[in-house]
Amino acid sequence: MKEKSYQKRSEGLLVLLSIFSSAAAFYIALTSLRGGLSSCVYAFILILFYMVGGLLFLCRQRALSTPGLMLGAAVTLCFGLCIRMSLLDHISGDYVSFLSIWTETMRGMTIRQALSTPIGDYNMPYLYLILLCSRLPFYDLYCIKLFSILADLFSAFGIMYLVGLFTGSEKKRFAGFALALLLPTTWLNSAYWGQCDSVYGALAIWGLYCALSKKSRRAMVLLALSFSFKLQALFLLPICIFLYASGRIRLRDIPFFPAAFLAVMLPALLGGRSFYDTFSIYFSQATAYPYLSLNAPSFWSIISNDYFDELSGAPVLICGGALMLVFILFLSGSRKIRKREMLAMSLLFCLMIPWLLPRMHERYFYLAEMLSIAYALVYNRRHAVLVILMGGGFLIYSAYLFG
Repeated sequence: MKEKSYQKRSEGLLVLLSIFSSAAAFYIALTSLRGGLSSCVYAFILILFYMVGGLLFLCRQRALSTPGLMLGAAVTLCFGLCIRMSLLDHISGDYVSFLSIWTETMRGMTIRQALSTPIGDYNMPYLYLILLCSRLPFYDLYCIKLFSILADLFSAFGIMYLVGLFTGSEKKRFAGFALALLLPTTWLNSAYWGQCDSVYGALAIWGLYCALSKKSRRAMVLLALSFSFKLQALFLLPICIFLYASGRIRLRDIPFFPAAFLAVMLPALLGGRSFYDTFSIYFSQATAYPYLSLNAPSFWSIISNDYFDELSGAPVLICGGALMLVFILFLSGSRKIRKREMLAMSLLFCLMIPWLLPRMHERYFYLAEMLSIAYALVYNRRHAVLVILMGGGFLIYSAYLFG
């Protein structure tokens, strides 16, 4: 009887503490905003909407059945979103030099003009977002960041479900969700810096989840959408070779990848943008920065960028050779690659390719960092991988963002 009474009092105290701390977190985050009144209200309402939507998703999907873990997920969700809301006012150099200019340029155009005119060096889906932000009567900085924050939420759910494919442990699924929301590189990337790596990352994570679940068609569409947002989704795509070899991706579903990619380009083409301007963006990005490394912790960061002209071809060949060795090593045997090994190889590709290629930015390890959360929870005694990648990522981000 005493134990039951203690348990009831403890549960009641936990609920009260959770409500109080969540309310305090929202208050602190809201009072941190310095935008106009309408923009602050807009940000608060949208964050609250994300919170309620996330809780409803957890309840409807029954991803966590234990009351204690559900309460923990709700508090984690609240604090993760409030951390991000408190950072919305930071203005990064990228926003000043690029995003604000693109938004202001589109604001002075009709929708057709904005779609047909080459603006910026990002691919069309992200430019659609910028066009939407230019039409909203709120602070465009908030609008841009809040979209990336929504993608953070989808990434966290994706990691939770990805971990759930390999383990029945609800504690590990909860840990994946909490780590994806609270680890510093995730909220620094989206809410502080205002980058969109969480967008392609979320689509890639869910694409990998669908592929490992043998939902081949959905996987192709999601991976195509990820690739349409950012070229860096390419780092994960080599895993499709192994997914196809193991029968998790069907041959008849592969055409859905180019079909989905072309579909998201249609609004620009229908708006009058030329075929060349629509499909040449990634080729321009691939040759835009004549540096061996741009603050990325890659192999080439130990060599001065002054040697780029002499060495630029070698890293590409080394990376291609390393990929071929991986293919030969794992496809030449008779043993079928297991599902758990697919996760490890996905992490390997997302880590190895940006580590070996030139012209890499510090953000290009984002997908590897996210997948390391799932890897550390699925593979026992491999937590060091997560600590090294997330710790290293935080140090690199800090050096760039804070000097």
